[in-house]
Amino acid sequence: MGFVRETCGCCDCEKVCPPLDLVFVIDSSESIGKTNFSLAKNFVISVANRLGKMAKNISDVSGSRLGVVQYSHQGAVQAIRMDDRGITSVTSFNTKVKAMEWIAGGTWTASALKYTYNHLIVPGRRGRTKVVAIVITDGRYDPKDLDNLGALCNGVDVYAIAIGDMFDSGAERQNLEMIACNMGDRVKTLSVYAELTAEEFLEEIEQILCPEPEMICPDLKCASDLSLAPLIQRPVDILFFIDGSERTGGRNFISILRIIGRLSQSIPLSKEVSLGARFAVLQFGGEQDPEVLLDFSNNHRTISSLVSNAVYRDLSSTLGSAILYATENLVSNPGGRFRGVRPDAELTFVFITNGVTSDKNFAEGIRAMRRANAVGVVITVGSDIDRERLLQLTLRDKALIFNLMSFNDLALPGVVKHMAHCLG
Repeated sequence: MGFVRETCGCCDCEKVCPPLDLVFVIDSSESIGKTNFSLAKNFVISVANRLGKMAKNISDVSGSRLGVVQYSHQGAVQAIRMDDRGITSVTSFNTKVKAMEWIAGGTWTASALKYTYNHLIVPGRRGRTKVVAIVITDGRYDPKDLDNLGALCNGVDVYAIAIGDMFDSGAERQNLEMIACNMGDRVKTLSVYAELTAEEFLEEIEQILCPEPEMICPDLKCASDLSLAPLIQRPVDILFFIDGSERTGGRNFISILRIIGRLSQSIPLSKEVSLGARFAVLQFGGEQDPEVLLDFSNNHRTISSLVSNAVYRDLSSTLGSAILYATENLVSNPGGRFRGVRPDAELTFVFITNGVTSDKNFAEGIRAMRRANAVGVVITVGSDIDRERLLQLTLRDKALIFNLMSFNDLALPGVVKHMAHCLG
């Protein structure tokens, strides 16, 4: 436990996007409704969570600065400014977004775009930093609003997200393209507001805003500690618990299996009975027993073949029962059909989950994990997580929780490298 704490305490990698000044312009008119307005705020928060490091002020040349304008009828505007001194982190920005309340009323889109440029972008933009605006609207703007729909088209990359079923008409499409500075590929059309928070759409927006992220991982003194007890000279059995519930998704499930294969290339696997690492993989989901996708193995080819052989369950999450099953069948199983943990091996449980799972057998599973002397490590993605439950899985050691922005981040070289260090 001491070795794992010392090692993983240095593994807090930080995602860094190219410098970005980003403003969201959100339609808060009566036709939106309170529920859809909340979905729009959740979209803003989700995007902010994916951009990594935030600049602490407009003098900071690295990281992102974010602003929000919500608008309705004439003069009804509420803004979070990019030069707000109270915003020094993603958390402080998200707090202000959550506090925004639906206005209701008319739809003065053009005036809102002019306000955004004059009051947020001009005073808040940073030198040579890229400036992007994302405009979210559900309908036509008030014809009494005579301002220019292209008000942002002055050194700003503008994306229009149109939500509803009226945007196939020529006139509405033309208005949207005017907002997006006559660049048709920057107009995104969705059917309903719920699609804003779909994983695929969020990944598309993330790719637009941060196409080439850099993962900065600190090179602290604990990195040299690895040489004191390299994994190749000690036995470690690592059991991966993959959440096969509907919250993971089939494509992400495959991504997880690929990363396990890459980790097996980075962590020295055992060449002898008593030395090196072995991997086992278990998928949980539904009321039936979890599926052992891989018994403890030191074979690279067998571990990598999981991508083509495993079948995603797409059922409810039942992690507690999975831990009980693992401790009773994979960990200690004399004479059983599984190999069991080597008597002298350190045991690590790697949970790939957001912690949102059934209460059934969860407390019993944690107790069984303690009895097995297993170290719990968590890999979780996004902000929609049950942090208290994740802390229980790591026996309340925060340093053993990897919280990534998106499943795409699993593939970043820095993430793979430092996961390998922490597991090895």
